Amino acid sequence: MRLSALSLSMLALPLLCGNAMADWYEATGQAVLRSGDTKAARTAATEDAVRKALLYSGASIRTVQQVTDGLLTQESMVLQTQGEVQHVQIVSETEEYGYINVTIRADIYPDQNQCANLQLKKELLISPFIIENREQAIAGQLYELDQASTSLFIQKLEESSGSSLIKLLPQSIRQKELSYADRSALQRNYGGRYLLKASLGDVSLGERVGNNWTFWSDPDRERFYQLQLELSDIQEQKVLLNQKYQTSAVWGFRDTTVISPKTQRFWQTDYGRSIERVLNAAAQDVEEALRCETILADITLVDQHKVLLNLGSKQGLKIGDELTILHRRQHKDSLGQLQDQLTISELKVKVTELTHQNAWAQSVNMDLLANVQVGDAATLVQEQR
Repeated sequence: MRLSALSLSMLALPLLCGNAMADWYEATGQAVLRSGDTKAARTAATEDAVRKALLYSGASIRTVQQVTDGLLTQESMVLQTQGEVQHVQIVSETEEYGYINVTIRADIYPDQNQCANLQLKKELLISPFIIENREQAIAGQLYELDQASTSLFIQKLEESSGSSLIKLLPQSIRQKELSYADRSALQRNYGGRYLLKASLGDVSLGERVGNNWTFWSDPDRERFYQLQLELSDIQEQKVLLNQKYQTSAVWGFRDTTVISPKTQRFWQTDYGRSIERVLNAAAQDVEEALRCETILADITLVDQHKVLLNLGSKQGLKIGDELTILHRRQHKDSLGQLQDQLTISELKVKVTELTHQNAWAQSVNMDLLANVQVGDAATLVQEQR
């Protein structure tokens, strides 16, 4: 069956092996074979497979490029590395219907200091990307490059992320700083604590490159792509990731040629492929920044020995999970802005009833929860280790 041009298939499962200390993971990555460039497609497919195996195991994904490069340069197709990834082997490689599939097996020992907060998914709000200077999009009529970049970024994040539930906001957020009322409205209306904003700072054309031009045609020119990305915790007003990504590639079209970023023709150009690599790297960085963040459940109802939480099976909560109650109080900072302050209590509750979006949790010792108020929060006990 033919898959979409940017799709990935993955099976990542711990495999039994003779050594009980070792965890083997198998993953399959898929990449489009463009213009007969088998090497580039193989690299992309292998990188995706390695990243997915690492994500599934809970290990860091910052070693993906190093592992992939080493794996592809080994004649035996086996790589011995230090640290989290002990052993990686290419099991198979197939080519069909214009795609290359690479299956790898990895022996992974996650860092003992890694976060244990991998069970629950964080609700991530994504503000649609914006082009800062739309005049730069005139050549090629790339006015939809911000929308196309947003869509592809979300797809990359969904393919690689085990940490987030993604919700695209209907409009872009342009304010650099959000007020307490704005942050509260976002959480109330869309249910997300984490916000990602991004802008395309430079999509301009550079100088002529090479000699591929004549007096009746336009010269090939370099075209830039600059992505400024910010990931923040809007509840605590904390920036988790603030990163600028830059790339460039040859733009081999006449100034009057129209090529929509929403077509495969665009993404098969050198410029489109360069952008795809940037968005892939940005998605990995966002996943890395989110995965260890502590997730909080808001208490929406208190009933003697029980509390109702606004988290459910959708986020990964399970019957029997224990949580610690956090008291929430508001105070004004030095600038007079309202801020939330959380204080850990001695009270613990256990999930007894569960729906897709909510959960009832009962006091572990059947203590009355008289001091618990609507608006307080709860967090998994394991997340405080």
